[in-house]
Amino acid sequence: MFEVSLPSLIVIVFGAITFIELLYYYLMYARFSFTKKKAQKYLYQPPVSIVMVAKDAAGVLLKTLPRFLNQQYGDFEVVVVNDNSQDDTELLVKEYQQQYSNLKLVELDTAVTTIRGEKFALSMGIRCASHPYLVLTNPEYAPTSTHWLEKMAGNFENDRQIVLGYSTFEKKKSPFNRMLHFDNLLNAVQYFSLAQVRSTYRGDVKNLGITQQIFAQQRGFASHNHIRYGEEDIFISKAANGKNTAIEFSQDAVTVLQRDARFSQWLDHKQGLYYTRRFNSLKNRLLLGIYALVNLLFYVGLVFAILFSIGNVLLLSVTAGIAALRILSQYLVFGFAAKKLNEKQVIPALLLYDLLFAVLNPLYYFDALIRHDRFL
Repeated sequence: MFEVSLPSLIVIVFGAITFIELLYYYLMYARFSFTKKKAQKYLYQPPVSIVMVAKDAAGVLLKTLPRFLNQQYGDFEVVVVNDNSQDDTELLVKEYQQQYSNLKLVELDTAVTTIRGEKFALSMGIRCASHPYLVLTNPEYAPTSTHWLEKMAGNFENDRQIVLGYSTFEKKKSPFNRMLHFDNLLNAVQYFSLAQVRSTYRGDVKNLGITQQIFAQQRGFASHNHIRYGEEDIFISKAANGKNTAIEFSQDAVTVLQRDARFSQWLDHKQGLYYTRRFNSLKNRLLLGIYALVNLLFYVGLVFAILFSIGNVLLLSVTAGIAALRILSQYLVFGFAAKKLNEKQVIPALLLYDLLFAVLNPLYYFDALIRHDRFL
């Protein structure tokens, strides 16, 4: 009877784990990374309402609001929902209204609601919007160009009702900032890639296109009004199908945070998305969960394969070959994706950030499940 030694078995298991991860790279993520976006002339320009919720945002609106109002686009309006602000948000918007006739202010003067998060305010903005096509964003973000709306709204052509856009952070020369950019890149590759295989599970509410029709069909955010989060993942996962969703990742169609990112807010949002993942389809939960697991097991398996192969040149060579193939594949897939999304600054330390999040993401996920009362 043929017997396999323990070192050989560990290397075989390590190879199997790596093989599963390579399937993710080349069968799923490569769809986004290696596929060129078809050239679009963006001739389709339906009437659009840009909707954002502002709470004590006068300072940042002074910087970002003109960039939304000065889009090179035909028929559009900007709807600002003033969510019980205590600063000069209302005054600032009204001053801009004297210059821009397409700026609409929606006032919320009461906090009496059982709806968590921004969903109530966002719902009011959507209901007050004049146009059937909507692009949702955030006043703390600003578009990268005056063609942002043209490129987002152009994807509504051919009966598309959801447009997944990309938002990111300003580039800073700090390890934390680059860590955020890597996490943002990984998330975008995942939700863009799954959308391409007709398994859309989330969008980014800071740069997201939807129609009034699909919002009404889903009864807004009614299914998850009791949760602080959900407007960008629960809503999208229920509303999207294989035919009604488009992705837009042109560098002119990105929105960028106009202040320094705060770790506490980033972590709270990240864990909120982990918590709401339970409302997604079993298929998508498995796809995302298995990838997170095998990504962590790759590094664990690599350590064990090296330790148990010391003194065996053949096993060490096999282990090195498997690891090299996986690392090369990772740099190819995520390198091309980073180039598409203008996140090339993360490429030199790609492996380091991947290892870091391979450990942190499961911890954040289980913490979100254990301390879930924060999101209710």
